[in-house]
Amino acid sequence: MHSLSKRRVKIVCTLGPASSTMAQISGLIEAGLDVARLNFSHGTHEYHAGVIKVIREAAKNAGKHIAIMQDLQGPKLRAGKLGKDGMDLIEGDVLLLYPEGSTPTLSLSGRKAVPISAEIALSISTDVQVGARILFDDGKISTIVKQVKPPEMVVEVDVGGKLTDHKGMNLPGTPLSMACLTEKDLLDLKFGLDHGVDAMALSFVRNVKDIEDIKQRLRAVSNDPPIIVAKIEREEAIDNPDLIIESADALMVARGDMAVEIGAQRVPIVQKQLIHACNELGVPIITATQMLESMISAPTPTRAEASDVANAVFDGTDAVMLSAESASGKYPRVTVETMSRIIVEAERAKETYSKHRDSHPLPGSIVDAIESSAALIARQTGAVAIACLTHSGTAARTLAKHRPDTPIVAIMDNEVTLRRLAFAWGVRGILIPKLVGTDDIFTMVEGVLKTNGWADNDDLIVITAGVPTLRRGTTNMVKVHRIGSTRL
Repeated sequence: MHSLSKRRVKIVCTLGPASSTMAQISGLIEAGLDVARLNFSHGTHEYHAGVIKVIREAAKNAGKHIAIMQDLQGPKLRAGKLGKDGMDLIEGDVLLLYPEGSTPTLSLSGRKAVPISAEIALSISTDVQVGARILFDDGKISTIVKQVKPPEMVVEVDVGGKLTDHKGMNLPGTPLSMACLTEKDLLDLKFGLDHGVDAMALSFVRNVKDIEDIKQRLRAVSNDPPIIVAKIEREEAIDNPDLIIESADALMVARGDMAVEIGAQRVPIVQKQLIHACNELGVPIITATQMLESMISAPTPTRAEASDVANAVFDGTDAVMLSAESASGKYPRVTVETMSRIIVEAERAKETYSKHRDSHPLPGSIVDAIESSAALIARQTGAVAIACLTHSGTAARTLAKHRPDTPIVAIMDNEVTLRRLAFAWGVRGILIPKLVGTDDIFTMVEGVLKTNGWADNDDLIVITAGVPTLRRGTTNMVKVHRIGSTRL
């Protein structure tokens, strides 16, 4: 059988200084990378263009369909420059937050001046109320708002610490009015389109309008835009996720900022809720942040980290993500190999521990009824693979929603669409020449499965397809076929 058929949950790796050469990226692909994430909070366009070129070449050499996800920075709430030594803050200190590059207008008497990013100062000072909380450095430093005079704010420290340059800010409990897409994001978005990225991750999503906005912008300039991954980290999105899930092409549980926004104690529950909601609709979901954090500097994970990855698998996640572990850590390849082993071990035990409930076909959906039936037939007949002939990828994603024990093989003639299936649970892909209506599709399926090592003579396979037209959105057939049988 195919070497990768055992692992169903996909692996997303952030690329960076430790993983940008041909040798490094080829090693990660060999170890199990399915989606390469490029973090546009760092790096120049020239740097990212070089990495994209290397990914495509390494994937071609490996014979794999690797997706590239461009992670847009979004509005960065940050402190400004505070000098080489930073600023020591203690409980009771009063700070004047003002736009970097300007001169404070409020009195500095008895107050410490702390610059914040100029582009966000007016917006957040307009949104924030006296008594609200502003956190710095992933919540390590906590302050309470005492006075607001846009674009300036006076806050009092209630949990101190050392504040250094450009540390992040969070405003838990304060709905923010600023747009998801900044001027930088719009330039990055154009770059992503020009370089053919497969997905764009949208940071700090608040509501469905944010998803609709980026989709509208992309549709205006592209006939086949990248898929949109909504990063769920803001409180507004966590409280009302349903419309976001329906509108986005995929979700990411961005647990870093989420923990600061809602408290670490709520994150495991929210993770399970979001995964379950996505599973119900067949929307791919990525679980991210600090999954194997200790492997940035150590060749083995902690027990807690191994449990974290396994529990995400049991919850029903489609993919798990590495951040600094693969971007800047000492052991990128070892980390991917470790993550892959944890996933496979967890998947072996999924009957006992998995929280994934049986999905039901959506009423009135022919493709959902066909793919649900295919999963059931494959299980009952002991088929070695379910082959989905699909043009848009919808049939394969729908089949993945039903979590069959049998490997899913998407067979299609569009490489771009095939790469986008890298986010979907259990789906592996085979690229074929363009199909025409007169082709004997069953002979073709048998041939590609045998050639790629997915099936041998006398194996049973299940095939789903749209016949006779082979047009987009026409899946209407499920067939059980024995490899090598004379009659097709």
